[in-house]
Amino acid sequence: MAYAAVTSLMRTIHQSKELTGCDLQPFYEKIESLRAVLDKSCNITGDHEGLTTLEVEIAKIAYKTEDMVDSKSRKVSSAETVITRSRAFWELCCSLEQEVECIDSFMMQCLAIWDWYNNIKDFKAQNFCLYKIPELAVERSKDIMVGYENEFKMMLDQLARGERELEVVSIVGMGGIGKTTLATKLYNDPCMMYHFDIRAKATVSQEYCVRNVFLDLLSCISDKPYDQLHDGQLADRLQKLLKGKRYLVVIDDIWTTKAWDDIQICFPDFHNGSRILLTTRNVEVAGYASPGKPPYHMRFMNFDESWSLLYEKVFTKDSFSPEYEQLGKQIALKCKGLPLAIVVIAGLLTKIDKALSEWQSVAENVSSAVSTDVGVQCMRVLALSYHYLPHHLKPCFLYFAIFPEDKLIFVNKLMILWETEGFLKVEEMKSIEEVAEKYLQDLIDRSLISIESTTFDGKITCCGIHDMTRELCMMEARSMNFVNVLGRKNDQNPCVKSMQCLSKSRSRISIHNKKEYVRCLNSEAHSVILFRRFRCCMREYLPFKLVRVLDLADNSCLTFPREILYLIHLRHLALRIYPSVEQYLGSEEDVLSSRVDIPTSISNLCYLQSLVLYLPLVINLRKHALILPSEILTMPQLRHLHLDRNYLRYHELTEKSLVMKNLHSLFGWNPSYCTASFFRLFPNLKELQVRGVPQDFSSHKDLYDFRYLDHLEELAFSLPPQNNAYFLERYMCFQTRDPLVVQVNLLQMLFHETLRS
Repeated sequence: MAYAAVTSLMRTIHQSKELTGCDLQPFYEKIESLRAVLDKSCNITGDHEGLTTLEVEIAKIAYKTEDMVDSKSRKVSSAETVITRSRAFWELCCSLEQEVECIDSFMMQCLAIWDWYNNIKDFKAQNFCLYKIPELAVERSKDIMVGYENEFKMMLDQLARGERELEVVSIVGMGGIGKTTLATKLYNDPCMMYHFDIRAKATVSQEYCVRNVFLDLLSCISDKPYDQLHDGQLADRLQKLLKGKRYLVVIDDIWTTKAWDDIQICFPDFHNGSRILLTTRNVEVAGYASPGKPPYHMRFMNFDESWSLLYEKVFTKDSFSPEYEQLGKQIALKCKGLPLAIVVIAGLLTKIDKALSEWQSVAENVSSAVSTDVGVQCMRVLALSYHYLPHHLKPCFLYFAIFPEDKLIFVNKLMILWETEGFLKVEEMKSIEEVAEKYLQDLIDRSLISIESTTFDGKITCCGIHDMTRELCMMEARSMNFVNVLGRKNDQNPCVKSMQCLSKSRSRISIHNKKEYVRCLNSEAHSVILFRRFRCCMREYLPFKLVRVLDLADNSCLTFPREILYLIHLRHLALRIYPSVEQYLGSEEDVLSSRVDIPTSISNLCYLQSLVLYLPLVINLRKHALILPSEILTMPQLRHLHLDRNYLRYHELTEKSLVMKNLHSLFGWNPSYCTASFFRLFPNLKELQVRGVPQDFSSHKDLYDFRYLDHLEELAFSLPPQNNAYFLERYMCFQTRDPLVVQVNLLQMLFHETLRS
């Protein structure tokens, strides 16, 4: 991923300029011109071993140069005398010039190869290295459903009528054939909403976690948080909520009979016509869950349905001549009736040039990927869409390989990770966040990524990736040494890498298993992200001296690990600080004194762009306080400060406090500090969430003094649920205040679920 590495290096040089005040513009412009050379290959499809090797070498040098720039820039900024500062700057320039020349040398070799490619007339049918295709998986598409009208009506009738006993209705079929699309359409049908008292759904997946299944089902039924309950309590709570109700539960993508045994205990039979809708590709699982009742087998689409789907996706948006329609019919025929393949190739057709030659090239590439195995054929079509991606989108797409299968991906977190990884190319007249939104929307338009949830005004909050697309994503990520996933012992994940190779890897590490976490301690990883929940003593597990992205938010540590303060290259830090529960079992005085102090030296992490700190939810937010020092207001690169369900208490402002021009989002801000003196430090803030208890709001006279937040677009207030009425009555009465006090350009005001009356 040479393009991503060079883009990240440009961001680092720009940050170094801001940190040191030194003139590094000539180096920045040189790297920018080298990136333009990389852009020349954006339309080259196929695989070339020499080209791939060169790009890997360029990426290695770029990452190495980033580390060097970070270290030497710190020496420049911390120099105490003019002489030592000048010497440090001279060393930085000499080292940077040497590395840039090395990159330039490789670039010229790449340019020669690309020129050679451009002189080849017949390279339309390239080898995409897809002869090793893993077993396929499940769909995640939320697109329109073409065809299957009779099947839909039949299943709708089966769910709404029939016996009063609890029934399991199964949909069986291969990945990408439309099982989830059909199940989702049934789930959201108005008849189902009217007929059933309760509806809930959850995705199981191949590597399922029964706890997550229970939590997903509970979240569909109740707004209450259940994270603190153990698995047995979750199952019991689910049973109680379903008791006496006629319910419809959708269990999507279940792979084994054991998974069904673990889940089905929560579904009591009240003889009231409740139903469970199950999707699987395993006929044995369907028969086991519903013995004696044949499942519905998803059929492939016929040609007319395939062409209708492609036409709906592509040809209704623009006018095309008959030649294009003829090519479209050829493409639809070669997709062999698999909806996912048609949707993805449609996304590609909407993005390429409208030249007839471009469409002919796609049609011929689809033809060259023909296989007697429908699954292999679909994977090759997906690969075609990936290889047509422009350079700037490829790393963003491959980044989805870090997430576990069927993981709900929060867009806010994803965009912050893209940003801190350096994937986003700064565009004139656009913020970094706008660029990230544009990239994500482009991937969605190409049907490589799906929308999972949105806000009331259409803003995407969660996204997902189809399992078949994820398989392709992981194969490509592994081949490029882009990410290494450490999972279970016998994991067949294509991104799993031997620990011997990993110890020297400079790529990203995604850890899904505690034991694997301990084994990767000698890695020189660029990014480390943990997904499995387990408690860990962070002091033992922080050897990643070169790490830039450290995301441990899905895990917990007992206190803030001071060893993190030595990770000078950090751009992103996410922690869940979860003190031992025993301290909540003491006297009231002990509980009230519970606090987590963040050390003042956190400001030494001068490159930090995003800081995310989580604490456990407690009824009284004051019982567990997160104390941030005022020195955090001296971090010029900080762009995102997120604190989830915490009581945030700031110290007094100091003379060292800076105007934080880069700060974009601030979550968990205590109302006691919603003053002009604080807000003047955040002139470009766009997202603000104010969180606290009623006393915090009542102690502040100028709650609405937002005069310095001219760019604010989103404002949220969050309190414990029992304080909703108190807050709304006392502080949302604008008629008691001068409306002109609210001098802020608010495009929307979002109230969290905790403010719902």
